[in-house]
Amino acid sequence: MRCIRQQDMQADIRAAEAQRHLMETEYWQEAGAVALYVGIRDELSTDLLLHAAWQSGRRVWLPRLLPGEPGLMQFALCAGWHELAAGPLGLREPAPNCPAFGPGEASQLGPSLLVLPGLAFDRKGGRLGYGGGYYDRFLASGWLCKRVGLCFHYQVLNEIPLQPWDKRVHCLCTDKGFQCL
Repeated sequence: MRCIRQQDMQADIRAAEAQRHLMETEYWQEAGAVALYVGIRDELSTDLLLHAAWQSGRRVWLPRLLPGEPGLMQFALCAGWHELAAGPLGLREPAPNCPAFGPGEASQLGPSLLVLPGLAFDRKGGRLGYGGGYYDRFLASGWLCKRVGLCFHYQVLNEIPLQPWDKRVHCLCTDKGFQCL
């Protein structure tokens, strides 16, 4: 039990370091609106980013799954922890009353910085998610914002297999630093 707690504590420290690296970039500092995610399972936590964004008055957009539409999501404006609720898959996401935009509206309403989770990334910006294709479908609409993959350093591989529809990230941010690709 003690070993598990130490591993969790080390992961929390590394997650905080990765988030600090992102907050030091011009992309973060210049963004008046950011699209983040609420971490689940093995995804790197975004709790510090969420807190910092809300504290600084940035508009925070978070993904929300579309009920009854597998593989589709929208981004909803979320003003704080109090506006999060359990979604269809048990994920914490913006409550149904939070205003949202879909893929077609993203370029007019959306943020200038999108932070994406992933199981793995490669050094060319390839991203391996959980296999639902939610982000790839959303990004297929041509959303033109800076995309940053947020992960632990050990999740960056030399190459991962990609399909033609897979969307790449422009930058990677890990516990070891920030790099544009």
